[in-house]
Parts: sequence; structure tokens; C-alpha cells
Amino acid sequence: MIFKKSVKTQIEEAEKEIDDCIEAKEVLDNAIKCGFLFDKHSLVCQEWIKEYNHRIEYLKNFLEGARNG
Repeated sequence: MIFKKSVKTQIEEAEKEIDDCIEAKEVLDNAIKCGFLFDKHSLVCQEWIKEYNHRIEYLKNFLEGARNG
């Protein structure tokens, strides 16, 4: 038997993932600001930050729909 996660559980998981994404962005941003990375690695980190930003926006949209639905 397959159980579907409750909306409450999905919301809690999305909120935790947003927190994790924000923390990851902060770590990457600090690494870039320190200036000890090779330029090509800084560029990769900037791409990762963009990915985290997209994921955060997706999760925020999900949360808005879940809370209003």
C-alpha cells in the first residue's frame, strides 16, 4: 500500500528545504567573497547559487498553492 504525504508534511518538508537552500547559498556566497577560489570555480558557484534561487522560488510557489488550496 502506498501512502501519500499529507499537505502538512509536504509544507514542512518544503520549508526545511528552503532553509537548506538559503544556507547553501550563504556558504557559496562566502566562498566567492573570500576570493581564494579560482575564477572558473567562482563562476561554477555562481551558477549553483542561481539553481538554489530557482529552487527557492519553486518551493515558495508550491507553499503558496498548498496553503491556499
